[in-house]
Amino acid sequence: MAVIALVGCSADGIHSPQKFFPSGTLTSWNSCEKNTQAGNAIMLCASTGLIAGASAPSYNIEFALPSPSHVRIAVFDERAALVKVIFDQDEPATLQGSFRLPPISWDFTDAAGHRVPAGNYRLYFQAEQFISTSDVVVD
Repeated sequence: MAVIALVGCSADGIHSPQKFFPSGTLTSWNSCEKNTQAGNAIMLCASTGLIAGASAPSYNIEFALPSPSHVRIAVFDERAALVKVIFDQDEPATLQGSFRLPPISWDFTDAAGHRVPAGNYRLYFQAEQFISTSDVVVD
């Protein structure tokens, strides 16, 4: 699997409190094309909205894996403090051209289930050596 490092990722995965929003540059998973490479590609897409059965909007993350991987998705605040781990488990490979169903949703709550205050948050997606980030502004 190819290793991809995107601007804003910490040196040791998702645990470093290094400069968290470098140069004010925000990252996003709005475009699936951003994280693709020829061959074995991990794809990420996300959007804010309602998913089936939900009563409030959430940040909904879809991903595609070319091979089985341990996936961890965590939310950090702008001080680089862990807010919540929203997903942490082994995942099978997805069929080519499809995404994991259902999407993984962050309901804008912290680990205790309380709504987070307005501000900037960074989500980290890690699958084996692949790390990517997406910034979310909560109003």
